[in-house]
Amino acid sequence: MNSWPGPENSWEGVDAYFTWADSPGMLVFIVLVMIAIMIGIIWSAARHESDVADKHK
Repeated sequence: MNSWPGPENSWEGVDAYFTWADSPGMLVFIVLVMIAIMIGIIWSAARHESDVADKHK
């Protein structure tokens, strides 16, 4: 059994505690934000590549 950092119900050694970690709404929100960021990066890179390809025909 894992005994670190102390007894089972002890908060000793806890650096951060996220109360929203078990909230499905917040987790879905974070996933949607990450998907939006990824789509933005892909779109920006595709636009840049298209512009560069047009300049070097």
